Amino acid sequence: MDINTIIADYIRAKQEESSAKKAAAAAKEMILQHANGADNFITDIYTVIVKKTQSVRLDTETLYKDFPDIKREYSKVTESTSLDVVKTAGAAKKTA
Repeated sequence: MDINTIIADYIRAKQEESSAKKAAAAAKEMILQHANGADNFITDIYTVIVKKTQSVRLDTETLYKDFPDIKREYSKVTESTSLDVVKTAGAAKKTA
């Protein structure tokens, strides 16, 4: 498989992933509306259990503002790789 096909597959997969996330979020909202605040409900095919959770996150912006040295003393650097792909201007249109 040539690199242009691999890149096209990557772009298509990222677009499908984005669409799938939006569709799942919309479906979840409709299910929650149907639940109408109930903790669970049963259809003729599914049992739906609604669980509410809370999370606590550290407000690092305020922490670093109030204690500026803490960021330098306790931060650790991590590395990740991102990938941006754009069509080259004037590139010949190629079909897979």
